[in-house]
Amino acid sequence: MRYLLLFIIFLSFETSAQVLKNFVEPAGKIKVFETKGDLDKDGVDEIVMAYNTGKQVDRLGYTRELYICKVINGSLKLWKKNTSVLWNSDDCGFCTDNGINLSIKIKNNTIIIEQTFWHNTRHTSIHENIYRYQNNDWFLIGSTYNDDYNCGYHHTYDINFSTKQVHVSYDNEDCEDSVQLYPASEKSFKYPFKSIPKMDGFTPGKTEIKIPNSKQFFYY
Repeated sequence: MRYLLLFIIFLSFETSAQVLKNFVEPAGKIKVFETKGDLDKDGVDEIVMAYNTGKQVDRLGYTRELYICKVINGSLKLWKKNTSVLWNSDDCGFCTDNGINLSIKIKNNTIIIEQTFWHNTRHTSIHENIYRYQNNDWFLIGSTYNDDYNCGYHHTYDINFSTKQVHVSYDNEDCEDSVQLYPASEKSFKYPFKSIPKMDGFTPGKTEIKIPNSKQFFYY
């Protein structure tokens, strides 16, 4: 019975591996980021890549695509393609002198993507989102939004979608001649998320959350 169970598990893995198509370098697209790490706890690193497409959207630059690939028997196999979680190549606001920020890391079997938007030379919005493969799909399991105004304030909004817990931290940045715009404070609350968001269809910074018992809100 034990050997039969192991054979079924092995056969299941082989079958799932066979349905993955070979990864082919996207024609006419330019790779802008690549990293690797173990995403499925099998001890073998997956490869994650970001590409600029040939589609340009006004002043926002080229649309971007995310590719997640497995390495099976020495060949690169396409595990997941996503077209929503990466901002366009120039969608960074007032960032001409600072360059476009895109960071992709693999940690604890998750993909962590960080992107920055410059409202002006002193004000930035940094979105860090964590994605994990579970229940046969890719989900957004965590989000951190840092709202920073140089010599003004530092606001942090953390979301754990598995527990529905939201933590908000308001703080002032202590600079010479700075004006204290907000009193330092923290609060935690549960938000009635209907479900854990899927990676497909999610774009950072587009979904609003209203903070209970206040007029304040933020976007994750």
